[in-house]
Amino acid sequence: MQLLISRLSRWGILPALLLALLATPFSGVTRAATHASSASSTPINTIVYFPLNALQPLFQQQINQHVPAAFNSSIGAMVNKLPVEDRGWATQMASALLQPSATLTSLQTQQGGLAATIRISLYDGDPKPINTSLLVTMTTLDSATVQVSAQPLPGNPSVVSGPLATLQIPFGQLNSINTTPTCGESALGVHLQVPMALAQAPTQGQQIALRSQHLSLPQADQTAMPAYLEIPATSLATLGSGIGTLSLGNNMTARNIQIAVQGGQLVATSDIALGSSPLVLGKATSYIQPVASQGKLTTHVLKTTMTVFSLFTFPDNIYNQQIEQSLNTKLGNALDGKFYVNNAAIGHNTHIPCAAADSLILTGTTSLG
Repeated sequence: MQLLISRLSRWGILPALLLALLATPFSGVTRAATHASSASSTPINTIVYFPLNALQPLFQQQINQHVPAAFNSSIGAMVNKLPVEDRGWATQMASALLQPSATLTSLQTQQGGLAATIRISLYDGDPKPINTSLLVTMTTLDSATVQVSAQPLPGNPSVVSGPLATLQIPFGQLNSINTTPTCGESALGVHLQVPMALAQAPTQGQQIALRSQHLSLPQADQTAMPAYLEIPATSLATLGSGIGTLSLGNNMTARNIQIAVQGGQLVATSDIALGSSPLVLGKATSYIQPVASQGKLTTHVLKTTMTVFSLFTFPDNIYNQQIEQSLNTKLGNALDGKFYVNNAAIGHNTHIPCAAADSLILTGTTSLG
């Protein structure tokens, strides 16, 4: 009887553990948000990278939480196959003899999936623990759903094979998800479209109120998971058209604003005109540094160069403030509550060398669960 319990509980517990193991990492990418983009926003492409060394302890934590329920379920299914008169004492014996545990002994990134090795012991000092290795794969079903599947690696028993679960992605729109075996620390790359607000830039009178609102910043989530977020240069370029026209005072306006990446900096160019007149007085070029400030992505204008008719005095300070505020509103609000930013810089680094040299890279955390 004890041998029967041992065999069935070892194999019966594994599928339930795998479901618990696989269903958690993606919820961090998916904190509450809507899939639909409103008429006043446009989606930009982003990639969220999750490092391998952050996934393994998270998976182990989930295994520890789900071992008791998975074990009880497998024992219950096994005991129900016995005659009714034997079920009571068999359940008591199993509960007294067995103290199951499961350990994720290895998690490795491979092309096309994550190779997970799990060791299951029925009690402390179990001389014959079971080790099994599986390849976990992820595919995109639609803009909000990931299909998680698994198959045994060569030389391992076919304990679990085929689809395991579907996972919802309520933050942004899912384009694709893939493992990143040649990207430094990264294990997973989640490609998302994130909506950016296209509301008009604030007027001078609104700036004081907006700066006051900016003081209410997110606090770092103690359960958050380390991650990197890449915003490609092509996505940054779309921000310029959303800024609209800036009022600079004295009937001067800045329009046709364009954002680009040059020399490790953001560069904003605009036409300076009198009111709505088609006459362009000159061009302004601003060099902007991305900055992490109390968990939010912000920007700081380092300098602005101006070519303008000598008859006019260009209001540098007002222009710089409005460019900063416009970008901060769009970038900061789009990620607020979803990604806590610790560092911001242009270009890939040793942690995620697969990122583009002209992308904006954010280092930070994203909440899980």
